[in-house]
Amino acid sequence: MFGLILVAALTACANPSILSAGVQSVTTEGALQHYTVGITVQNKGNLRQPSNLLQSVVVLQDGQKVNQIGLQPLRPKQLQKVTYKFDRAAEAGAGTTDLTFTLDFNGRSGNNVSCHAGSETFAISV
Repeated sequence: MFGLILVAALTACANPSILSAGVQSVTTEGALQHYTVGITVQNKGNLRQPSNLLQSVVVLQDGQKVNQIGLQPLRPKQLQKVTYKFDRAAEAGAGTTDLTFTLDFNGRSGNNVSCHAGSETFAISV
């Protein structure tokens, strides 16, 4: 019994992961299309993140950083959904804009921040 408790204590970690990212809506106004992309993050681990953790999702569009979206510290199994909005030409071809979403822990580390066992980067083409 003691061995199981010890193993559980040693493997306790926060495991924030980007579960999904995808286009929620597209509206056209003249020559522009307005995109809303939904991003879902979950702490898949069994340890709560520190309440003072400043973490975010960094957004890269075609390889360039274009935004950073704040996230709250997550309890075990807790989900958080955030959105990224951008515009592009209505005549742009499908799949020509590459978006990459990456978790940023503001220089913090440790098992209560992330044990790096999940998906900390997620990419889509729009």
